Amino acid sequence: VPNWVVRLIVVLIVIGFPIALIFAWAFEITPEGLKRSEEADAMPSSARPTNRTWIYIVVVGAAISLSLFFLGRYTAGTRPTSSGDRKSIAVLPFASLSQDKNDAYFADGVQDQILTNLAKVSDLKVISHTSVRQYKTGAERNMREIGRHRINATLIDARTDTHIWAETYDRTAADLFAIQSELAQSIVTQLKAKLSPQQKAEIEERPTQDLDAFELYLQAKAIIDSYINATDVRAALLQALKSLDEAIHRDPNFVSAYCYAARANDLLFFFDLDPTPNRISLADAAVKAALRLRPDSAEAHFARADYYFRCLRDYDRALEELAIARPGLPNSTPFFILSGYINRRRNHFPEAERDFSTAFALDPRNPNAYNLLADTYMLERRLMETVHVYDNVLAAGETAPIVQFRRTASILYATGDAGPVRDVLTKYPDMEFAGGQTPFRVWMAVLDHDYAAAEKFLANSRLKDFQDIDLSFYYPKSWYQAMIARAKGDTTRATAAFRECREILVQRLIVKPEHARTIAVLAQVDAGLGQKDLAIREAQHAIDLMPISKDIYDGALVLEGLAQVYTWSGERDHAIELVQKLVTMPGYINYGRLKLHPLWSPLRGDSRFEKIVNSLAPK
Repeated sequence: VPNWVVRLIVVLIVIGFPIALIFAWAFEITPEGLKRSEEADAMPSSARPTNRTWIYIVVVGAAISLSLFFLGRYTAGTRPTSSGDRKSIAVLPFASLSQDKNDAYFADGVQDQILTNLAKVSDLKVISHTSVRQYKTGAERNMREIGRHRINATLIDARTDTHIWAETYDRTAADLFAIQSELAQSIVTQLKAKLSPQQKAEIEERPTQDLDAFELYLQAKAIIDSYINATDVRAALLQALKSLDEAIHRDPNFVSAYCYAARANDLLFFFDLDPTPNRISLADAAVKAALRLRPDSAEAHFARADYYFRCLRDYDRALEELAIARPGLPNSTPFFILSGYINRRRNHFPEAERDFSTAFALDPRNPNAYNLLADTYMLERRLMETVHVYDNVLAAGETAPIVQFRRTASILYATGDAGPVRDVLTKYPDMEFAGGQTPFRVWMAVLDHDYAAAEKFLANSRLKDFQDIDLSFYYPKSWYQAMIARAKGDTTRATAAFRECREILVQRLIVKPEHARTIAVLAQVDAGLGQKDLAIREAQHAIDLMPISKDIYDGALVLEGLAQVYTWSGERDHAIELVQKLVTMPGYINYGRLKLHPLWSPLRGDSRFEKIVNSLAPK
């Protein structure tokens, strides 16, 4: 027997159950965090969970892990979702009992796969991995060299402390997936949830025979499922792809790894982090590999939907693939996020809000879910609801500075009050998530006419490109250099910076020649260079490529580009006419930006423009 097998055999220690029982008895899980039952009962009826008669706990102990499963009331906040009448379960993280500091991916793997199996059951509402991660204890570890494990599972009605069911599983590491399948099916049976033959078959199917490949997949999956809060999105996605490529090399039949590889490639292309034909080819190849291995895989059809949406902008075919995938992904947060993405670009905002709210209910701590729900409210100019989303996330225990920043930025957009966001930027001077904070620092400094500080903020950033208006376009550093010089009246430096920015944008268009957002920003640059006629032609071309009828999201942004061209070219009447049109449709033009951002300074003082601004002021 290999030494690593003997070395890692440990004895099951069942601990934590009394604590778990007390918590389940005295508390309820809400998107605002754990609340005492009395407090939850005192909540408004719209915010209280409904149709919940059972609260369950499953306590699972393993040789290297101890996990608490809370089944029961898990509310989606103030907005009901279609999952409101289903039995609800959250699989809490495993706490490692091993002395080896490198073992936790075994615990993570067991938790994640049991959760994945339960998520295939349409009769259950399953809270996603991200939203229970806060309950994890101990450091990250490794699952490769686990020899044997024993799992004790107990199902308890937390109201009466009645033991409904218990089982012990004592197996080798090779039986990891079998135990996960058996345990998931036992929970389903005890909860009297409906399990179709297809769902049963999917639960019993092993994702891979290679535990090393599975570990690599888990690492990549965690990155991709939370890319929106990555400090460097490109680097994070490339690291995830590296892990997935290695997992696929170890197991060429690993369907889930192909699906996540496709998604990572889709994101790199979609966000212009690598907008090359090769990136599209890699995404396409990964999708085809997954479908070749499993033509009926819901996950593979979801991957193809994501590919159609992000790489080809074929929304109709994307929706067709989602319809195929839907029955097999009843609890998939990424599914509802993608559906929401497509619906809001098609100007179906009620449906988009429903989708993002469902994603948020399934996974309240998932950065993609809560940011996109908040962003959708922002597009609808329901900005205090954007703030409320972030309030809920913070109340649930999230402490990330980026959440505090986005909350206070939303306050500025809603009220014109820059004080809160200034405080957050001062509190976290090194905060830099995808570059979104540096433009804000520059904006605040220019607002104060402190141009030296603005230049210093820009020079100190390690990034070359920055998110600004939204999460899907990156502006070159030279764009902000031009903004600062223009604001302080330094025409020579502004011209030099605009020319540098123009060269960068032209190079991007060589790779992606019909990218409407890039052409719209190029038009703004040419307006800054005094090339009025050229700028107007370019801005109009961007609109022709991306009309509102095709995509309300990007369509409004390129239309805003033309309004900016008119503003900088002295065409005040046309500019104000367009701004008036823009505030009647979903988009990022709002009270705070029109009132305070230097881009709109040439229009200030015009009574027509001020009337538009005042119409957006908080009531």
